[in-house]
Amino acid sequence: MTLKDIPDGVTCYVDATIFYYHIVNTPPLSDDCSDFLERVEMRYLMGVTSTVAVSEATHKVMLTEVVARHGVDRKGLIARIKRHPELLDGLTKHQKVAAIVRHLGLTVEPVTLELLARSAEISPQLHLLTNDALTFSVMEKLGVTRLATNDDDFDSVSGIKVFNPTRT
Repeated sequence: MTLKDIPDGVTCYVDATIFYYHIVNTPPLSDDCSDFLERVEMRYLMGVTSTVAVSEATHKVMLTEVVARHGVDRKGLIARIKRHPELLDGLTKHQKVAAIVRHLGLTVEPVTLELLARSAEISPQLHLLTNDALTFSVMEKLGVTRLATNDDDFDSVSGIKVFNPTRT
């Protein structure tokens, strides 16, 4: 199901990929993600997220800005930045993630030790890596069953409805 299929009036967890594609122009994903966030802004939908999703989106946007600004390859990017931290000088796009979350008035669930323990417990059961299991744990805690994401790893997880941006 697509982001456009989310019915008005519901609460939806906003994953990192939605923020990322809203900020980093990647047609056709960006248009759908921006339209979705506009629906949240207009209060047709209620949005929740977590500190881990905001951090993950911020990190991804930062790396993309380094690649775009300096024309470097994504392969080995983290190691390259550690050797040349000046690649981070003057970056600003990553700051937009927190600003957008704040502007939208999203509920941001903090990551607690209890949530980390729960995610570690369910990770092998649901076949999810750490951050995805943490997303599921936050959704479980908040009683949210709808997930806006471009991450296919949630497609086989029962108990949640996954909504993706249009990919074609």
